[in-house]
Amino acid sequence: MSVTVSDLLKLPSLRRAEILGGRKGLNKIVSSISVLESTDPDILVEGLFPQGEFFGSEIVITGFMNILEDVECQCANIRRMAEGGEAGLILYYVGVYLPYVDKRLIELADELNFVLICMPKGEKNLRYSEVISDVMDCIYRDRARNDSIVSEILERVSVLPPQLRSVNTVLQMVSDRMTVSLVLCDSSMRILNLVAWPRSLESILKNGMRECRMFPADGEFQKCPFLEEGYVGRFTLQLGHGKVEELFLFCQKTASGWAEEYILPPAVIEQITDVVRLGVNIWGEQHCEVAVHELVRSIIQDEPMKMRRLADIFRIDVEAIHEMWIVHGTNVRAGQYLKEETGFLRDFAENCADTVVADSYEGSLLFFLSDPYSQKEAQEQISSMIRQIQTTDGGMTLTRCNNLRNTGDVRAAYLCHRDYLADSRRVFPGRSCFQIGELQFVRKCRELIEGGENEIQRALRCLECLKSDREEHILLDTLSVYLLDAEASVTKTAELLYLHRNTIKYRIHRLTELLGYRPDKMPEGIRLYQAVVVRRLLTYS
Repeated sequence: MSVTVSDLLKLPSLRRAEILGGRKGLNKIVSSISVLESTDPDILVEGLFPQGEFFGSEIVITGFMNILEDVECQCANIRRMAEGGEAGLILYYVGVYLPYVDKRLIELADELNFVLICMPKGEKNLRYSEVISDVMDCIYRDRARNDSIVSEILERVSVLPPQLRSVNTVLQMVSDRMTVSLVLCDSSMRILNLVAWPRSLESILKNGMRECRMFPADGEFQKCPFLEEGYVGRFTLQLGHGKVEELFLFCQKTASGWAEEYILPPAVIEQITDVVRLGVNIWGEQHCEVAVHELVRSIIQDEPMKMRRLADIFRIDVEAIHEMWIVHGTNVRAGQYLKEETGFLRDFAENCADTVVADSYEGSLLFFLSDPYSQKEAQEQISSMIRQIQTTDGGMTLTRCNNLRNTGDVRAAYLCHRDYLADSRRVFPGRSCFQIGELQFVRKCRELIEGGENEIQRALRCLECLKSDREEHILLDTLSVYLLDAEASVTKTAELLYLHRNTIKYRIHRLTELLGYRPDKMPEGIRLYQAVVVRRLLTYS
């Protein structure tokens, strides 16, 4: 976990400090510490915190030395620091130089959830350097233990005021966290965002990018032609809806250095590109739409930490999600139709569950739902949705996956659908609605077939008793339709085979005589069910 204001108060140099206000901000993450002695809050606006730009997450030390008696100016400074994303303020020399802390400062700190900390009052021998050293040591030790850059930065951005949640804020946090410079460009290499580390390199990077004609290949580093003792790496970001942007990372030689040539390790690069991609998708243009896409992506790829962070940001109760519906089409326009009609089709799911997340993914439309109000209502809405989607594509299917406990279950169900829907359509050719259990059974049968001839013969052995009847093939076909297509209904089997009901009753009776048990009797019927599924799969292999 990252260092919070509350963690800092446990440090030796701050143990005797007193919290005066803003206690609700104690869980804010602290990335650094700085000293500020300003007389005019406009300096903060124009110099340190330009409008819409984030330089916060710091804990600030001050004694208000130049404005000891100007409470209005003290309040204005606190308000601007809070707007800039700073975590809190540590007041020194109260009762020495600053006579007292005015009640208005405390009330403002409470209003803004901006932590106001007072060092021991009346003590002249306090030194800024002790707290600075203690805090930075704590932050560095935490960074050495904490490898999760993605979760840390998502968490920090998500608690900022809305006006500060931006792509540029994400880049600035990454830059400060990893001591690298970042430039984000569109596919034409036009600069979209640039954050330099140290900040003095901004103009050098800007001019260098504009004049550079030879960029590294995707995923590679090379010596930077315009940055002394620096390297530049290029990474293509695949964003939502087919959008592509280019991220450039600039690393320079430092006291500690990065690896042998001061290049970031691959694992760190992967996290940086991941958090930047997420930042662009969530806080860039069309952020609401692509944020849901990122949430769905994190669920499908079994990334629970990222999923929970995104869900917290957008106030979605993912813990309540135990069901997934997968809508899939066969023709080339199906994917586009599902994407365009997501909002309309989502209404069907919202009619039977409190929590619904919907988004297109790899050509399918996915719905994630909390437990339905009732199974009857869920089935009614599924039937209504199927009727609607089949007006566009008669081959559209809906697969219902329920009783999902975690993202691992979700991913397993999704992969099963992706890999075995085609086989399932062959086994159940008349179906438009599937249960995930049916696809899982088809998967087992396909794996059995791939096990070789001995496995196949073992699976089909229960059908050998039918060979003694001269109508073996007729009985086998009837058995397949009865078990796989008609849900063990004589009437429905007769309808599907265009035969009289008595004919089907005779055949089921004949099958019972040959098998020694009714075809739908459990558990014996499980072997028959598997055998007819294997037989159908072999027909299409």
